[in-house]
Amino acid sequence: MRKTIAMMATLDTKGEEVKYLKEQFEKRGKDVLIIDTGLRGSPTSVQPDVTREKLAEASGSSMEVVQREGRRRAIEIMVPGIVKVVRELYARGRFQGIMSIGGMDGALLASAGMRALPLGVPKLIVTPVAEGSTRFGPYVGTSDMIMMHSVIDILGINEISKKIFDNAVGAMVGMVDMEGSLTIGRGKNVIAATMYGNTTPAVMMAKKLLEERGYQVVVFHPNGTGGRAMEELVEQGFFTAVLDMTTHEIVDELFDGVHAAGPHRLETAGKKGIPQVVVPGCINFILLGPLESLSPEYKKRKLYPFNPAVTMVRTTHEEMITIGKVMAEKVNQTLGPTVVIIPLRGFSMYCREGESLYDPQGDRIFIDTLKEHLRPQIPVMEVDANINEPVFAQTTVSALMRILEQSSKAGL
Repeated sequence: MRKTIAMMATLDTKGEEVKYLKEQFEKRGKDVLIIDTGLRGSPTSVQPDVTREKLAEASGSSMEVVQREGRRRAIEIMVPGIVKVVRELYARGRFQGIMSIGGMDGALLASAGMRALPLGVPKLIVTPVAEGSTRFGPYVGTSDMIMMHSVIDILGINEISKKIFDNAVGAMVGMVDMEGSLTIGRGKNVIAATMYGNTTPAVMMAKKLLEERGYQVVVFHPNGTGGRAMEELVEQGFFTAVLDMTTHEIVDELFDGVHAAGPHRLETAGKKGIPQVVVPGCINFILLGPLESLSPEYKKRKLYPFNPAVTMVRTTHEEMITIGKVMAEKVNQTLGPTVVIIPLRGFSMYCREGESLYDPQGDRIFIDTLKEHLRPQIPVMEVDANINEPVFAQTTVSALMRILEQSSKAGL
């Protein structure tokens, strides 16, 4: 069966380019489903299979209304319709991969639809926006979308744009022709875990121990996006349990750090009743920018320049109290089996005795605050080790196995 590529673009300005791409896909044995996301003029060079009028209608509006609005409001109106239509088309098997070309507006419109698709569906945007100095969060979100830099603006077919487009076509053809699909069994013996470089030894050992027990471990980097992605997949039922070894994103959310993950980090597993082990991994520092960019107040603190791009700045005692209260508030929402496990000799690699972020009094303040505010029903285990010592990983795995066994016996 011939596979189909959905092609999203504003056909009032990108018709010539879409026509070229359509021809290239067809030469390689692929069908093309064209979706017009244009906001202003009429399609040129090629006609859509899904019109802008249909997208506006799916948004509960019309193109007459959209075209009376300013650019920002027009995009806001069209996005819900794009999301709805793209989801419906994919659910009906109308396409197996999706691609877009466009500038900032075109990329925003297309990416909204792409983010609504499941993990594993090939998604590619070719845009001049993807030039490296722009943050890609508004486009990529937590999806597995690929953004390809077009190098030049997208206007016409020339020697440079032709090569860029040809490479993009090759990438899409290769992705949709890959056999197989995402086969994680939605909860069957699959455990989510979080890991920083500062907790890598602990998570590597825990992963090994869990795999020896027949579990698959999916590790997320808690860089803001990674934590949100894990929470979303937990919500979708992908995991048996969560080993949240690195809850640092809570700190950056509270104190404007680099890896803030939004207000709902560390909430989903508890609310869904999924077994979880919660560890205060890396909650002892705020992750900020390059050392030279820090304010004088931060430069007075204990800190560790992790690399040229980011600096770990030790949290104050007052901040540790706040973190303890917030973490307790989140864990208290849990409806399922949860254990909090605390490494008494440091929450990260660089807060051991002799390291740059060592502050046992600050750690103790956090521990006391957390225990004071946690519900009595939630067990807390304290381990006389640094987070990265083997005994700590062994303890977390043993605790997770116990609550999984209890959940199984209870029929959860």
